[in-house]
Amino acid sequence: MNIASISDMKAKAANLRDELGFEPMFVTQNGRESLVVQTHEAYQHQQEKMAFMELVIKAQKDIEQGSTVSMNELLDSI
Repeated sequence: MNIASISDMKAKAANLRDELGFEPMFVTQNGRESLVVQTHEAYQHQQEKMAFMELVIKAQKDIEQGSTVSMNELLDSI
């Protein structure tokens, strides 16, 4: 886990993007957790994973509620 103080983060600012890659940096201020910093690519990837998981959860709920259609019904609707 990458943890740094705000002062350390500021000192590394010019190379921060290269240092982070897909791993977030947890930033502390006065010894307390304050921020999480990540690259734009890592953020986008995280958002895509969350959106996919939301679809999986919705699909699971649909199955549990019997809100499904057969393959033939699906193909006929296209």
